[in-house]
Amino acid sequence: MSVTELRPTSRTRPAPPKSAGKEAAEAEALRAKTQATKAAADIANQLKAAKAAAEIAEGEAQAQEIREEAANRRREAERRRIEAQAAREKAERSAAQWRTWARTIAVICVVVSLPLQLMAFWSPRAPFLLAAPLVLEGLAWALLKGAEAAIDDHRPSWHYRALAGAVALFAATVNYLHGSAAFGLGTGLGGAFCSLAGPLVWDLHEHGRIRKRDGKVSRRQRRTEAKRLAAVAAEQKATAEREAEERAAVEQLRSVQWPQVWERAVALAAAVGELHPSEPTWKRAWDDTQGATLGDTAESIAARVAAKAAVKDAANDRTNTIEKAQKVQVESQMTRPVKTAAEKRPDGRRNNGGTPPVRRAGDTIGYSPVARRAMALAARGGRHTRATAN
Repeated sequence: MSVTELRPTSRTRPAPPKSAGKEAAEAEALRAKTQATKAAADIANQLKAAKAAAEIAEGEAQAQEIREEAANRRREAERRRIEAQAAREKAERSAAQWRTWARTIAVICVVVSLPLQLMAFWSPRAPFLLAAPLVLEGLAWALLKGAEAAIDDHRPSWHYRALAGAVALFAATVNYLHGSAAFGLGTGLGGAFCSLAGPLVWDLHEHGRIRKRDGKVSRRQRRTEAKRLAAVAAEQKATAEREAEERAAVEQLRSVQWPQVWERAVALAAAVGELHPSEPTWKRAWDDTQGATLGDTAESIAARVAAKAAVKDAANDRTNTIEKAQKVQVESQMTRPVKTAAEKRPDGRRNNGGTPPVRRAGDTIGYSPVARRAMALAARGGRHTRATAN
């Protein structure tokens, strides 16, 4: 085996051994890097946890607000229900009390008026007339019960109530005449009042039931509603009058400014059954007579085209001083084109007191070969002319 074969190649050459200090430094660096990575991961986890906790807290706060709002709505609904229930109970209690008191007053009135009527109709020769007061009182209350049945059955009840009132009035007349003659004016008036008061109080009770059944409102509510309706009607009338005045003004202006279009619009309105030309009718009449969009005519279109042409000519005019002032030549010699536009490059004479900038080789664009040839010919011709002259 030769020495060459024993020499290790570059591929199999072993790496030089590392010193203990270097290995320790690398291990320390790796450990420090690991700790730094772990610390960064811990910080990132803490930030994520803090963010999640904030989001959870925000969600819980929103949920709490929603729960509180729902609870408030439930409490408000319960309060309204309780108030409505209390109002219904109070109304029912008041109605029951009113019915009881009306019945009590009617019974007391019968107790006062019936004996006077019995005494008025008593006669030893005709004892059967004692049934007449019972007939009168019974007929009046029978008619009132008929009115109550008609009210419950949603039938007209006014005729029952009118007949009951007529019977009560007859009984009151009897009590007044007999009581005044037999016992004095006070007794007559008291008996007549009791004969009328009982049926009238009960009739008022039935009248209230009728109004409740039919859903009628009070007089104050009717006046308030009438005022509101009157205000609304007045506002609508004022709006209609203002719109009519504005429409008349617009029609007058259109008829004066564009009489031909107005005549066509009136004809179209009559054809489609309109009292006044509407906006679609006016647009169609304009298109029929002018052949353009609303507001444009042949004259206005021609004037607009002419104005645009004049502006374009003025912008392209070489003798226009305004154009020259806007595009003033700021350099004494044309320079090579660069990436920056010429109008945006700094002016060489604005910063040196007006002195032309120093020219250097390569500043000016090179002339084309044809131009150089022409200038050379011109220069030789000039020298030949000068020589001949000399």
